[in-house]
Amino acid sequence: MASRCIFHVDVDAFFASVEQSLNPHLRGRPVIVGGLPHQRGVVHSASYEARACGVKTGMPLSEARRRCPQAVFLKGNFLHYKYVSREILKILQTFSPKVEFTSLDDAYVDMTGTNRRFSHPRRAAQAMQQEIDRRLGVPVSIGIGTSKLISRLASAQHKPRGITYVPPGKEREFLAPLPVSALIGVGRVTEQLFQEMGVRTVGQLARLPKRALEQLLGANGIRLWEFANGIDPREVEPCRLRRQISRETTFEEDTDDLQVVMATLQYLCERIAMKLRTERLACGRVHLRIRYADFEQRAAGRKLSHHTQDASVLMAMVHRLIEAVGGRRVRIRHVHISVGDLEPQNWQPDFFSGGARNEALLHGIDEIRRRYGFSAVLPAKTKILQSRYRLDKHGYILHTPSLSQ
Repeated sequence: MASRCIFHVDVDAFFASVEQSLNPHLRGRPVIVGGLPHQRGVVHSASYEARACGVKTGMPLSEARRRCPQAVFLKGNFLHYKYVSREILKILQTFSPKVEFTSLDDAYVDMTGTNRRFSHPRRAAQAMQQEIDRRLGVPVSIGIGTSKLISRLASAQHKPRGITYVPPGKEREFLAPLPVSALIGVGRVTEQLFQEMGVRTVGQLARLPKRALEQLLGANGIRLWEFANGIDPREVEPCRLRRQISRETTFEEDTDDLQVVMATLQYLCERIAMKLRTERLACGRVHLRIRYADFEQRAAGRKLSHHTQDASVLMAMVHRLIEAVGGRRVRIRHVHISVGDLEPQNWQPDFFSGGARNEALLHGIDEIRRRYGFSAVLPAKTKILQSRYRLDKHGYILHTPSLSQ
């Protein structure tokens, strides 16, 4: 049986690269996307010129300004990024019909069986890079392997504009020296556990007994053992564009006003719910993350009793998650809500439970917003935000609004 050939295409410094592509004056200059230098918030994307000064994604904007005062700071424009992402999809589909986007800036492409068109996978990757650069002017790095796991890890090896090919049969050799944190499913807690066991590399993890990892970590232990040994049968799922939808914002000033925090969370839930309905999706899980003034983070997530696209259901779960993370006598800096376990909206409304009536109500709200703007219908509890943020027909102008619509 012939080996699979999977590409992982990752746009280098996506937001910053799009800005440099659209504005020739920014090319070759350090660009930081996430907000203006005097604003609070964090870096969402930094060009490689900015990274050379030590700027990293997730770094506070104030620290980025200190390290790279000559950088151009931009709030960003989500519509531009969405457009470029869709154009990349169109380009990749000319190489293979099996393209799976996992976010705006990276995708898997199943190139199995294309050897008649291209003599070697590297040639196909070069042609892909050149076409994206010619039409959009953004750099991409490409990893090539026999699975999603290998191709994703390979794409990160030689950025920017890199091509890394892992030949069939060389998977374990490629994986062995990588840190265990490189594997999907290894978070900080699991990494710390492995370090206490003296396991720091994927090669060391691969030598552990499968049964021992299962006893230690359950089903995730089995998956990590398989990944460490280069086993990943996951298929490329065409046109899968989303795993989650998230909205977040950094407060202009750290706050301990619970009403303001809850109103902001309510507003973010409204944004997420409308996005779900627009894309005809429903979510089955909600995750909340709170960052405090001292930069400590607390997070919690739970599964919903049923899939939904209703903001009131999301907000009810957010209340439960706030109780789960517990209170701290520290001001809050940043809030983030994400929804996952997405599936197409394909259920029939339950006429006896009022489901159809509620769906009609939500549809009516969406129609009003489409005609008159998002702010035409807002929950009364969000009115308190008017004293803090400007409101136009598109909604409240939150911090880095283009990245948290």
